[in-house]
Amino acid sequence: MQIDRLYTEPATIEPVIFDAGVNVILGESDDTSSKNNGVGKSLCIELLNFALLKRKSESRVAKIPKATFDPSIFICVDFRMNGSRYTIKRSLEHSERPRIVLDGQETNFAKIEDATQFLTSRMFPDGKTPPVGFREILGPLIRDERSEFKSIVSCFDTRFRIPDNYAPHLMLLGIDLGIYRVIKDIQKELDAIGTEEGRIKDSVQLVRQKNLDEARSDLNVLDEEVEAIREGIDALENSPAYDIVKGEILDIEDRMAELRSRKEVLARRSASLAPIAVEPNIDTNEVRDFYDQMRSGLGTSIVRELDEVLAFKAKIEQFQRHLLDEKSKVLQVEIRDINKQLAELDRRYAKLVSVLDQEGQLRNLRQTYASFQAKSDELGQLKGFFSRYDQLLVEKQAKKTQIEKEKLRLQESILIADDRIRSFEKTILLIHQFIQGNRRASFEVRTTTKKQVVEIVLRIDDDGSHSVEREKVFIYDIALLLNDFTKARHPGLLVHDNIFDVDDDTLQKSLEFILTRAPFDDGQQYILTLNLDRVQHCRDEVWYEELERSVVATFTKSNRFLKTHYQEVG
Repeated sequence: MQIDRLYTEPATIEPVIFDAGVNVILGESDDTSSKNNGVGKSLCIELLNFALLKRKSESRVAKIPKATFDPSIFICVDFRMNGSRYTIKRSLEHSERPRIVLDGQETNFAKIEDATQFLTSRMFPDGKTPPVGFREILGPLIRDERSEFKSIVSCFDTRFRIPDNYAPHLMLLGIDLGIYRVIKDIQKELDAIGTEEGRIKDSVQLVRQKNLDEARSDLNVLDEEVEAIREGIDALENSPAYDIVKGEILDIEDRMAELRSRKEVLARRSASLAPIAVEPNIDTNEVRDFYDQMRSGLGTSIVRELDEVLAFKAKIEQFQRHLLDEKSKVLQVEIRDINKQLAELDRRYAKLVSVLDQEGQLRNLRQTYASFQAKSDELGQLKGFFSRYDQLLVEKQAKKTQIEKEKLRLQESILIADDRIRSFEKTILLIHQFIQGNRRASFEVRTTTKKQVVEIVLRIDDDGSHSVEREKVFIYDIALLLNDFTKARHPGLLVHDNIFDVDDDTLQKSLEFILTRAPFDDGQQYILTLNLDRVQHCRDEVWYEELERSVVATFTKSNRFLKTHYQEVG
């Protein structure tokens, strides 16, 4: 796979033309600024990766303000793969509906998954099930700058916490990928079992207010309670008097429930009939004196009229109170009548129940049945929970055993691939010898008890520092591209964005290796971003002229990739 050109339709950026071999995207200072960060090198790689169907939600392209970059603009990439020429056109506005042009024939895809699947089938055209997906293999081959190059496996922005995927690495190293997939599928089933176990524990806590172990001890007690009530009901239903009085008892319970409900309504209505106003106390002498001060005789006239109004008001209120009293008496009469009915029903109920009394166990027929039903339901529910939980424990153990068997098979596949792994290690040692000046490095693939299933362990000189971790990723990625065995499975494309945040000696030796020593095959391609200020002092080095010839794009503060400065949104 080889990238030929990155551009937009309509044209909003200067097209970037790529060649086989090393391609350098350079950040450079100019008269407007001595800085060369933030000029668009990483954004150029982001546009390339977005065009190659990277998820919009994980792409920094989606954070460009609309005023800076119109979402309807198509980001386009021309590339070659397995002898065919392709163009992918994708916009932010319709990011899930990319267009792919194959040998001049354009296809519009309704879903990005369909486009990815199409490219997967074209990347692995042998008719067999593809070992990895198109985007799956490009993940570790176009490393995100924000992955910080902390691990040879973790290749995505660290903020997204995307799980490590060993599949493309195992595929490139010739280790049985099918076994790894089987183990990951079983782990998903284990996760589902764990989720269901959690739901059962929460349900038991809700029902019994106890944890699972404590509630399990309640099961026998609850079973005993249900059986005792069942025996009482059986004894009752077998009594000769049961059929005689059962219906009457239930009718009395219904009638008493109705009367109590009616009594409650009447009591609330009676309480609402209390007097709604208090007769005001007005001192007429004060009123007369006040108005007499304003005009002689006016107070006497007003007080006379006020007395007439108050007298009329008193008659109205007296009439209202009379009506309320009469209504209240009617309600009280009805309430007393209900009380008499309840007393009579209660007397009859007690007499009938005494016939059915089973040593105090069945004083209320309806409540007895309700209690039996509730406890039976709770018992059945708990038994169901514990039965399913115990079944899940068996399934979990079976899945764990299955994983251990598959890991043994995977370890056997690793042993079978030992010659290829040792060949790959030799390539690593050759690169390490050139850059670090020694062969103090090792490479190992092994299974692990951790959820990641396998470990890919690369150790190099001065292992552990920030600079060395980046160099470790560089050596590993370049070795995959160059090794005689792995390059046969490799798409032939590698992109590193700002990987060389390392010490000066390591930087120079790494650049010298890829520019003068790395035996790239025809069609293989290595794209990297670099700041010129890191290498300006190296103009006399033997590799510098080759570096200059490898520059495919240069960006500065006054000549940015997007022609303007912006702040990311979201």
